[in-house]
Amino acid sequence: MPYIGEIRIFAGTFAPDGWFLCDGSLLSIARYTPLYALLSYTYGGDGRNTFAVPDLRGRAPLHAGDLLGTTYTPGQMGGTEKKTLYSFQLPAHIHTISGSVYQPVLGENPGQLTSPDNTYMAITNGQQVYSSVKHATSRMAPLKTAIQVQPAGSGQPIENMQPHLPLNFIICAQGNFPPHA
Repeated sequence: MPYIGEIRIFAGTFAPDGWFLCDGSLLSIARYTPLYALLSYTYGGDGRNTFAVPDLRGRAPLHAGDLLGTTYTPGQMGGTEKKTLYSFQLPAHIHTISGSVYQPVLGENPGQLTSPDNTYMAITNGQQVYSSVKHATSRMAPLKTAIQVQPAGSGQPIENMQPHLPLNFIICAQGNFPPHA
């Protein structure tokens, strides 16, 4: 005979006689006094006329008590099905970019000619990029470019659930009252 308050996993779509689905249902204290004596109104209800059974729909049970510096109390809900991550929560990483940058080679003399025949590179003024004046220290113009890395991600929450198989949890309401050790 099962103990009152015992929770089991059940593959059926209903709760057997003497059991309730762990779906947060409210029960009468007067009718289910032994179960209320174990649960009190930890999982809901008004504590005068009604109390609730645990609601394990979409929840993974976790043993109550202390774990790695955190205290988990019976009835305390936690966790989330979806989570939005922000950049400060991500580990350090880099984004690579690729592309080409082109820079014309220019001299230091102002351009006066449009033909490259017997000329030298010059500072451009639009159309005239060649000069007849040779300058021994011709150099390339400074490279000017701007590269922008586009934001990544959409800001949408990501799935945060472990692989799962839905089954029903049931709680015993009629059986033996568990003895204290």
